[in-house]
Amino acid sequence: MVQSLPDQLQPADATTVARLLENFWRTLAILPDLIRRREHLLAANTTVALRQTVLELMLALNGIAWPQGVTHLNAYLSESQRTAIEKTLLTPDIRAESWIGQAVALVVIYRWYAPQLVEKFALVYPQELEETTLTQLQELPDWPLSIITD
Repeated sequence: MVQSLPDQLQPADATTVARLLENFWRTLAILPDLIRRREHLLAANTTVALRQTVLELMLALNGIAWPQGVTHLNAYLSESQRTAIEKTLLTPDIRAESWIGQAVALVVIYRWYAPQLVEKFALVYPQELEETTLTQLQELPDWPLSIITD
C-alpha cells in the first residue's frame, strides 16, 4: 500500500485574498437571476463556488493557500471552522429558499472572516461590491432585509 504524501502547503498571499473577497460578492450576485429562473442546478453550482471561496478564506486566515491536489482539508481547519462550513451543506429540498438559506449562511461566515483577513493582509474591503450585491439580492422575496453577524 502506497501512503499518500502530505499536501504541499504554501502561505496565503494578499493578492489572492483580495481576489477571493471580491469574487465572493461577484459570485453571489449571480444567484438572484438563477433563483428567479428556477435554475436549480446552476444555483447549486453557485453555492458550491461560494462555499469554495469561503473555505479558501478560512485557510488564508489560518495562514495557508488552497493546496494543489488537496487531500487533507480537515487537518487545516479548526473544528469550529469545519462545523460552520458543514452546516451550509444541508439542503432539505430544491427550492429558492434552500439556495437563499445556504447563501445567507455563507454570507454570515464570510462576514466573520473578511474583517480579520482585511486586517491581516492590509487590504481594502470591497464595500461597494457588497452593497451592490446585497441590493440585488434584496429584490428576492425571501432574502432577509438585514443579516446580522456577531
